[in-house]
Amino acid sequence: MKTKDPPISLGQSSILANLYENNIDVLSKSYAVNFSSFHPDDVTNYIMKNANESTDVALGAFIWNEKFLQIILNKLKKEKYPGRIILGGPQISYTKKNLEKFYPQVDVFIRGYGETALLQYMQQQIQNRYPQIQGIHYAGQIDQVQSAKTNFNELPSPFLKNLIPNQRFLRWETQRGCPFSCSFCQHRESTNLTRRHFELTRISKEIQWLCRNESKVIDLNLVDPTFNSGPNYLNVLQQLIQYKYQGKITLQTRLEMIKPEFINAIVQLNQTAMVVLEFGLQTIHPNEQKFIDRPSNMKKIQRILNEIYEKSIECEISLIFGLPGQTIESFEKSIEFCLKHHVQIIHAFPLMLLRGTPLYEQKYHLKLIESDQGVCDEIDRIQQYGIKHVVSSPTFSYSDWRKMAQLAGNLEIQNNSYLKKRDEKYVQYQQNINKPNDFRKESI
Repeated sequence: MKTKDPPISLGQSSILANLYENNIDVLSKSYAVNFSSFHPDDVTNYIMKNANESTDVALGAFIWNEKFLQIILNKLKKEKYPGRIILGGPQISYTKKNLEKFYPQVDVFIRGYGETALLQYMQQQIQNRYPQIQGIHYAGQIDQVQSAKTNFNELPSPFLKNLIPNQRFLRWETQRGCPFSCSFCQHRESTNLTRRHFELTRISKEIQWLCRNESKVIDLNLVDPTFNSGPNYLNVLQQLIQYKYQGKITLQTRLEMIKPEFINAIVQLNQTAMVVLEFGLQTIHPNEQKFIDRPSNMKKIQRILNEIYEKSIECEISLIFGLPGQTIESFEKSIEFCLKHHVQIIHAFPLMLLRGTPLYEQKYHLKLIESDQGVCDEIDRIQQYGIKHVVSSPTFSYSDWRKMAQLAGNLEIQNNSYLKKRDEKYVQYQQNINKPNDFRKESI
């Protein structure tokens, strides 16, 4: 969680909205594990304070909170928490077997989107302690390895239910899941965890909520893994244009899938907003792309990047360092490619082997060495969260990895300098939005 985030996450608020809609008595609490004020004892003390035999506790398991989650679970068991412990999230959804091995303290596991499964469990567990619900696995029983079913058309909006406050920065979604299968990514489909779209009626109401006169939202981040996929994304853009969204909006986009009508809609939306397209390029090299099941049409990418630049559309590219087959030289060439094509914001992230992904399963075969002990000032999350990263492989040493990390750190310094100028320029543009001068990134 960033300091600008709402006090409750989008995922948690969606689960709560469905529980409240169905009159389930629930006490909600959220914590930012990356804040210096956070301590695991705060979580366990709050839970134990509200504990009784008829109260279950549901927690989310993510790569970034795993270190603290284990501390919390162990302490709950030590203090003999009287209710059931329920666990969901990506660390559960993508673990195909031996959930009890990773979380021996947990009673109930939920794989997949949790809104409907948790609701059904809460409705049925009073009469039946072990209701058979798709996506739910009870510790000690045979694991069917199923993902929960969720009817997105039935889910209430956390925005329209006023669970998410009206504030400057918000995260928003129009779909979940991803049509691609990159071997490093947990967004790839897991069993029945397929891509789902929210109904257009709900999306339209949320857009009107975001664009109403009293809206404070000026920074909107769409968390759709691939926004420009599926049947609805152009309709979403047209409604944002129709209701004159004024603010920054960030869209995670697949470069090769960009169509002329998409670019035209972005140009039109930029008349009132500032659209930032985020591209997860990862690498430009075919041999590295093959290792991560992320083939890219580089000629098409070059053409589209040039067109985006000509249309003055803001974009950001993410790269990964620590990939199988990568070297310092190949990483530098990926950076040079971005700079050559006028990409002003370049992020480079260290490779993490996320549980349940194909790359995680192949790490021994590929001789990928992980560590969370490396001293690396450029990547504070290694120390902060205890997250392991790939720091060595047959094609790069730990020393090489440190050099790549330094390059990534230098990119962030350059990013911050450009972003400050860009944001100042955009504020000026918004103040003069009814005047004929245009926002142009080449003037920065």
